Amino acid sequence: MASETTVRSNTKIVREYTQRVFNEHDPGMSSEYFTPEVKWHGGLLGTVEGSESVTEMLRGFIGALPDLHATEQDIVAAGDTVAVRYVVEATHEGNLLGIAPTGRRVRWDGMIVEEWAGDDLAAILYQVGAYTPPWLSGNQAENDPGVAS
Repeated sequence: MASETTVRSNTKIVREYTQRVFNEHDPGMSSEYFTPEVKWHGGLLGTVEGSESVTEMLRGFIGALPDLHATEQDIVAAGDTVAVRYVVEATHEGNLLGIAPTGRRVRWDGMIVEEWAGDDLAAILYQVGAYTPPWLSGNQAENDPGVAS
């Protein structure tokens, strides 16, 4: 069982990673926090494996969303596990998975556990105007583009 000192240390690492990589927009720093065999589990994007691959994925997201900011909502730590719930906000200013910049603001909640991300890619794609989910295809979507946040 992990000591209280280990739990505090692991929590500090996660917060530092979030600040340096996401909020300071420096995905190259991620390798300081990853083991070579890191796995990033990202919902619709599937699993990205390996430090270099995850760093490149982060470069893509941060490049497309250069003002990205993750705000911690909750953090829970026990043993060697740290789980965090964030609200992430950004402006779509670069190529995002092949989608040209729209200048639209996006917002999503995410969760990191062992570098797992529970994102709402459908909401992001809707907010940048690339996809309208079937349940928003009526007037509601036209009148309220923020409905998917």
